[in-house]
Amino acid sequence: MSLDTDIQLLSRVALFDGFDREALRLLAFGAEARTYGAGSRLFRAGEQSDGGYIIVSGAIHLQPEGEDKDSIRYGSGALIGEMALIVPTLRANTAMAAEHSEVLKVPRPLFRRMLEEYPELAAILQQRIAGSVDEFVQRLDRIREKLDLANAMENLRELVLGDLHLPPRHICQHI
Repeated sequence: MSLDTDIQLLSRVALFDGFDREALRLLAFGAEARTYGAGSRLFRAGEQSDGGYIIVSGAIHLQPEGEDKDSIRYGSGALIGEMALIVPTLRANTAMAAEHSEVLKVPRPLFRRMLEEYPELAAILQQRIAGSVDEFVQRLDRIREKLDLANAMENLRELVLGDLHLPPRHICQHI
């Protein structure tokens, strides 16, 4: 891929929205182009992160730890490992190429260098991350409310039925 094509791809990544062409040029120039065959592993859950991956073509499956969890499929233009661009973390998922795939790997030191050279972008990212954290907290609050309701229903079931051990759906029919 050409440098201009890489810059164009990076400009479509939501995290980089609003970055000027020179900042994107720095990322594109330093990013590592990698190709993975179907079934090839990019990284494994539990490994130390060292940067993010932008999917150029193909598709990548992220498999959360635990066999009973469904994988998530990401396609062209997706950024995998957003937080790994900023801070060292352990990978929460295993990433596997679902098909022949090309990616741009953006190492953390490159991304941090770009932020040092363009401090105004660091301020933009701080605002975006704060917004993402707020959204995440709101989602957690909604989950907590649902768990509280489920616990209240279970407590009510125990109060009403005592030792009858009827299934919860039976209770809901009578409430």
